[in-house]
Amino acid sequence: DNRYAFFPSAALSWKVNEEEFMQDMHSISNLKLRTSYGETGNSEINAYQADEIMGNYEVIFGGARAIGIGISRMGNPGLKWEKVRQIDFGVELGLFENRINIEFDWYRKRAMDMLLSAPVPRSSGYNEVSMNIGSMENKGVELALNTVNIRGKNFTWSTIFNISINKNKVIALSGGSDIYSGNTVIRVGEPVGSFFGRVHLGTWGTAEAEEARKYNMLPGDVKYLDLNKDGVINNNDRTIIGKGIPDGFGSFINTFQYKNWSLLVDLQYMYGNDVLDRSIHSAEDRQGIANSYKTVLNAWTETNQNTPIAQIRPINAYYTTNNDSHKITDASFIRGRNLLLSYTFNSNTLAHIKIDRLRVFGSVQNFFVATQYTGYDPEVSNSGSPFDQGFGLYDYPRPRVFMLGLNVGL
Repeated sequence: DNRYAFFPSAALSWKVNEEEFMQDMHSISNLKLRTSYGETGNSEINAYQADEIMGNYEVIFGGARAIGIGISRMGNPGLKWEKVRQIDFGVELGLFENRINIEFDWYRKRAMDMLLSAPVPRSSGYNEVSMNIGSMENKGVELALNTVNIRGKNFTWSTIFNISINKNKVIALSGGSDIYSGNTVIRVGEPVGSFFGRVHLGTWGTAEAEEARKYNMLPGDVKYLDLNKDGVINNNDRTIIGKGIPDGFGSFINTFQYKNWSLLVDLQYMYGNDVLDRSIHSAEDRQGIANSYKTVLNAWTETNQNTPIAQIRPINAYYTTNNDSHKITDASFIRGRNLLLSYTFNSNTLAHIKIDRLRVFGSVQNFFVATQYTGYDPEVSNSGSPFDQGFGLYDYPRPRVFMLGLNVGL
């Protein structure tokens, strides 16, 4: 019975600045060292996830319709808790009466017996089963910096900066083999849920017609890398073409105050992650009847052969489109998350109208985005699975929101 488990944890800290040998160091207002270790279990699963589920089925038996009961979900009695073991070392430092505050953390988090609805052979009669697939590691650093840059009689400027840098990789797989899930792969030594597909080299030109014919292709078709050099383009030529997990992310917030005026500039950033834009498949392949991106205006023609976009042909024309690196885009970005300007009235001004506090403000959320991503928004919706991050499919973008308001205190 694997329903029960033990998850210990411990933490230790040392306020170094309170020690006697630190009393003459007046510039250091806070110095704290801390470390912790703990184990947790993933409880975000159904209480009966390991059990088979019965369902109703309708069949034709003896020339008549019959209703029976069968197994609708494959069980796994050996299913165990997913355990996460984490160790952390941190430093907190305050300088000059805490006008400068720094927090630094190093961590290593290892997930053991990861839970996943993994695909199973169709011969089993099922599509997937919940199982413990292996181990994954996240290792990185986090830095937070809070500063009061200027503190004057009428003007104050403060800054908050933080960054998280993380490296993710799969440590081990219980079955020893890669786990494929459509557009992604879980492979030892690689980030979990890496994008998996063919390497897009462009399109075949008319001067390459003879070589293209070896691969059953025509000029104007997509040109793929023959990874294993066997003269055939198939699933054996797929490789890792990107990853949805970022290398780092954080924010940069500045607050300016001049007399009764206040200005907040909130920036957010992320880098090192890709998006697999699946909308490109239907918007550029022209085998269907979906609407197109304007990029199809750059499609292959005899006078425009240096292009990554295949020739536009009638529906069901003889050429193929696959999950490939052309659909991978660097989704690093800097976003203006919030711009807020406010004015707070003096209490003396408000005394005659019996209001204690009055603040007028205006803000713009999502006021700019700087990115190379060609879709609507680099922060795409994901599949809901931690193993499938960074998929784009006509995702509705974040709106730009304008607000005006009052804060009144009576």
